[in-house]
Amino acid sequence: MRDLRREEWQYGAVAAAAFVLAVAAASLRPALALPLLFGGLVLAWRAVLASWRHWDLVDRLLADRDAYAIPEVRVRAEREATMANRRSLSRAIRACLEPAENQRITANAAPLAALAEELADPQLELDPACATACSRLLTDEVTSPLLNSALPAEEIRSRVVQVRSGFRSRVSAVP
Repeated sequence: MRDLRREEWQYGAVAAAAFVLAVAAASLRPALALPLLFGGLVLAWRAVLASWRHWDLVDRLLADRDAYAIPEVRVRAEREATMANRRSLSRAIRACLEPAENQRITANAAPLAALAEELADPQLELDPACATACSRLLTDEVTSPLLNSALPAEEIRSRVVQVRSGFRSRVSAVP
């Protein structure tokens, strides 16, 4: 992960330098401006690729609870468990329940409604791994049984149970 981050910064810095040199070369040495601009574009593209590979790696590591020992993965998972994100997930579940045209959703309406309530409850904390699992249940069209009809519908209930198992009461600070 560090190598990808370093690669991203290095390509970005050299691309920025190439763009600055291309602008300077446009007035001093016009023949060099186009090659420098092209080189800057190539390096900027490499920086974007390194950034995407880094993001993808962290995203894949979110599914592995052991990877939470890596600070960057842990921070991203903790972001999934924030109250603002939980409210967003709760709204997404309620929106799914509204039309109730999907048989998979209708069959699991009660556990999904209970999950939506718990997500919106500020008195509860949610384990970051379970928050990530909830997010994937609602957004990942490949691995979510809620969104992917090729997966067994019975898996929805088990995923909801898995997410709900991560809730615990907030510990109040007693003076």
